[in-house]
Amino acid sequence: MARRITSTPPPLVAERPVGGFEQELAAATSWWTRERTHSEQSLVRMTETVTRFASRLAAQGLASFVEVTAEMAAGFVLAPLGDGSAPEVHTQHARRTALRVLYRALRATGYGVGDPTLDLALPPRGVRAARPLTGDEVTLCRASALAGSRRAAPMRAAAWALGEATAVSAEITAVRIADLDDVHEPRWVDLPGTRRVRPRRVELTEWGSLVLARRALQLAWRNLGPQTLLAYGGAAPRGGAKAQASVCNALRDVLDAAGLGGEPDVRPASLRHWAGRAAYDAGMPLEQVANLLGHRSLDATAEDIALDWQTATGAEVVR
Repeated sequence: MARRITSTPPPLVAERPVGGFEQELAAATSWWTRERTHSEQSLVRMTETVTRFASRLAAQGLASFVEVTAEMAAGFVLAPLGDGSAPEVHTQHARRTALRVLYRALRATGYGVGDPTLDLALPPRGVRAARPLTGDEVTLCRASALAGSRRAAPMRAAAWALGEATAVSAEITAVRIADLDDVHEPRWVDLPGTRRVRPRRVELTEWGSLVLARRALQLAWRNLGPQTLLAYGGAAPRGGAKAQASVCNALRDVLDAAGLGGEPDVRPASLRHWAGRAAYDAGMPLEQVANLLGHRSLDATAEDIALDWQTATGAEVVR
């Protein structure tokens, strides 16, 4: 049996007995849907992966995810493809992430399980210092952002939500309630910019909107006004080095809790880079992605989103 992780939240209900794959998958998918941590595509992909995992376990004679050992989890992550070839590194990472998301959901819904992938190290996905996160990794981190103490979790989740909207650490420390377009159902947020990135209005993710609406309501209950900061409560000047360090630490805490802290190519900036890459992959032209990230250079934009843009677009370098 894999060891328990101490950084995850305690079960929301009393610990449950083994319930079988069908019941456990239903509990996990219900929790994913309720918490809105998954996009529609991510939910489909994640469900397919963990269902294949369940089928593999059933063929090995198991009846529940609770019975899984670290060796069984590693066997699935590293299992050959249908043609017998070894899985690519990105496939290994996707499988491991799916299992981590599954076991976090099971813990959140009351199952007494650890994380059988906790000690499963994989090669880095790339060579960049801060590669973009994948969509599945962002899903895992959303659940991790909400874990922990009632005092720290809302602010940490708000910081993560603003990072999903492309905010850099200095901007995260400066965003106020008043910067949301609608405190009850926010869709857009005004980012103030820095010396390196331009001010801009950006769209929140669906999950980020939900988190920031909850955060604004929490602050309103405390009779705090529209100038109150959403994701920073320290005494240092907002936007300054100490405030930025505080936010970076919060984002690192989320990555650590998600099991990504040891990845050599993952940094807090990987979240913002995910947002840019996701926009590009959805069809946004590189010039608009540059505006989304607040960049003045297409080269800097392409570097952030891990794009060889000259090959992708056939364009010359613009500096």
